[in-house]
Amino acid sequence: MTVATDILAEGKTKILRPGSQPDEVLVEFKDAATAFNGKKYAEIPGKGELNAQISTLLFELLGRHGVPTCFIGGGSNPAELVYKRLTMIPLEVVVRNYAYGSIVKRFGFDEGMSFRKPLVEFFHKTDDDPQITEDLILELHLVPTESILEAIKLMALQINELFLAYFAARGIRCADFKLEFGLDKNGNLLLGDELSPDNFRLRDSQTGAVLDKDVFRLDLADLAETYRTLLKRLKENTPAAPSEKQTYQAEVFVQSRKNILNPESKAILEGVHVLGYGSIQSLNAGKRFVLKVEAENLLEAEQQARKLAETVLSNPVIEDFELRIKR
Repeated sequence: MTVATDILAEGKTKILRPGSQPDEVLVEFKDAATAFNGKKYAEIPGKGELNAQISTLLFELLGRHGVPTCFIGGGSNPAELVYKRLTMIPLEVVVRNYAYGSIVKRFGFDEGMSFRKPLVEFFHKTDDDPQITEDLILELHLVPTESILEAIKLMALQINELFLAYFAARGIRCADFKLEFGLDKNGNLLLGDELSPDNFRLRDSQTGAVLDKDVFRLDLADLAETYRTLLKRLKENTPAAPSEKQTYQAEVFVQSRKNILNPESKAILEGVHVLGYGSIQSLNAGKRFVLKVEAENLLEAEQQARKLAETVLSNPVIEDFELRIKR
């Protein structure tokens, strides 16, 4: 029997307990439904199990595409999952494809309007979850490095493309969703938290029917029945329509590693000093490659560009590279 002392943390909708291994944690999804920062609350039998099953399907989808996540598998009861233990980054990352919720109030968009390209917003996980800029995230040291922040944004957009195709194949519009990320014991960035309809806005593509927690927020329908309907549709073995190749632009910056003597850099620096720029104390010459990559999605494009950078464009013994990619 589990006792209270086993609890690592408890939130509004989940309980975390130690796993069977030191680097694992058990996540139990509660039957609680909350909205408006906890002002609206209800116990809905079966909700926890439904959220665990839907999260499992979506984690497995991402896993098949090589997205690194916290998900290990199911727990000892249907409302429980096993995760890798992470040090969570105190950010909520919201990806928006259509205008719903707070962004409509903040900026006056027409509800349901499609954005020209996906928007990524950051919110600081505090009592009131204020929106926060990338510069403030770095100033407050909410992430270890700027490269981690860039990786979070890239992974969020990659996940978005996978979700858009997956839900569209099942007649569902993925309007927006919230993600959280963490670092494992080796410092690797992984997707954490949950992938349940509590954190999504999903609409039926034909009817506009709500298939997420908005049915509870706005008293539109029975939440458990809505989640059961969603789970049934997600379980349908509906392959995504063949994706047309998209063109992505990648930039690869290659430089010598620190403490590696680069004769080219040394020669350029000496020439710079001869020209009178004595204030320049160091210089590291590098190479910039601009690529156009055809791929089915952003994740595949990044994988192709990274493999090329690792094996052809840079020398892994003496050089480091930085990859930037966008559509």
